[in-house]
Amino acid sequence: MPQSSCLCTHTAISYAPTPLLKFRCHCLDERKLTGAAFALNILYPDTSLTVLRGELKTWAKRVDSGNEMVNHMCATCGSLLYRSSSGYPGTIVIKAGCVDGVDAAEEFVPDVELFTRSRVSWVKPVEGAKQEVADFTS
Repeated sequence: MPQSSCLCTHTAISYAPTPLLKFRCHCLDERKLTGAAFALNILYPDTSLTVLRGELKTWAKRVDSGNEMVNHMCATCGSLLYRSSSGYPGTIVIKAGCVDGVDAAEEFVPDVELFTRSRVSWVKPVEGAKQEVADFTS
């Protein structure tokens, strides 16, 4: 099973070996969460999630769609390991930058890009990826 860990290595999680979907998100919330122009995310079923060590802390935000987005982070260092949404029950979104043992940016090439209406001008579309103006449902 693949696993992710936080920056301080205190907290680690594991999840299903095969992702449901890989996506790059250009929404403004992801920019604030990551401090970057976009976020690389990997969608997995939540039934496979296991906390291997450490403690997760959560906080939630109601997003523009009306869904509640829950952020799950290391209680020690605050690294965001994954997110879950009331709009997509049964799934979790792993933050690719926390995946251990592989270069996630190379291995998890996005299938789709979300919130392209917010994409910064110097970031080019991923060749072959579906382009969505907002989220999956738009």
